[in-house]
Amino acid sequence: MAFGYLVYRLLYWNRFSVGIAPLVIGIFYFSLVQLISLGILGEYVGSIYTQVQKRPLVVDRERINFEHTPGLPKTE
Repeated sequence: MAFGYLVYRLLYWNRFSVGIAPLVIGIFYFSLVQLISLGILGEYVGSIYTQVQKRPLVVDRERINFEHTPGLPKTE
């Protein structure tokens, strides 16, 4: 939006009052920086939340050739 406003400002130079274009461009630019930072922070928090849920790494439908179950004592 700021880029479009800048181009419009350069094309129609005499229609704008002094000081409005830089103000609008600055507001849109800093809003863009804040929204990108918030998005990156949200992705980071979301990845931490996914890792903390303690889900198993894999789900076995069937185990073949595993006589010993981990965590249980071996019986012979």
